[in-house]
Amino acid sequence: MTDIQSAGMNATPPPLRSWSGTSVNQCQFEEIPWYWEKNDIVTFLADLKMYYPALYDDLDIGEKEKEQKFKTEYFKKRFTFSRSLLKRILQPVLGAANPLDILLGKEKKGRVLLPGRSDICISLSYSGPYIAISIGKQKIGCDIEVVRPVTIRKLESCPFFMQFNRSKDREHSQRVIHMWTILESYAKLYDKNPYVLLNSCSLFRDANIVSYCIDKHVILSLASEKSECTETLVWLDIPGVGEVYHLPSATP
Repeated sequence: MTDIQSAGMNATPPPLRSWSGTSVNQCQFEEIPWYWEKNDIVTFLADLKMYYPALYDDLDIGEKEKEQKFKTEYFKKRFTFSRSLLKRILQPVLGAANPLDILLGKEKKGRVLLPGRSDICISLSYSGPYIAISIGKQKIGCDIEVVRPVTIRKLESCPFFMQFNRSKDREHSQRVIHMWTILESYAKLYDKNPYVLLNSCSLFRDANIVSYCIDKHVILSLASEKSECTETLVWLDIPGVGEVYHLPSATP
């Protein structure tokens, strides 16, 4: 459990905190109320290898209809997996008897919400097979990205990224993607278009940012408004999937 740090108005992003899935940061569903009581924000990490077909039964009729609109199995599974996990995370927090008792809504700008519960805020992010689900007692924004070679020259030429010297090494790619997760999480926090923010020349004074480097090749950033705030990152243990969660090694 850590205090979220202020990003400030300078070219130095918050440090990347090293994180790897172990039994220490493993979270079982029955432990969720404890994490929720002790923290203002809890982020749950999972990946699609944990998916199993029975999760589909957690979707309501409207969600099942939406699932059918996705054209690929990947997006169908990702939608089902994320909605089912979110409901199962909220179930012990709300004291619901069944995941189907939890009805999720969505704002026009895409934010998933819990109707009638403004005291519980939600932010979801995806990258490849990885899913990050953040729930908070205040409005939040999270973004997760796999570190990969940066090839979008137009992106790097924007003021937000021009503060860094260009190179082709992995460290440069990690730095650019780290900054993108900061920008994206900030955009989600304030319901802004991230591409409009590319004209900014620095970080943002009105947000508090914390960033993690997960198993050396995945970066997650979390943005909130309040400086006095505790948060934690855990991996979600799904019964029958495995005892210890490890992200696979990065692909060269």
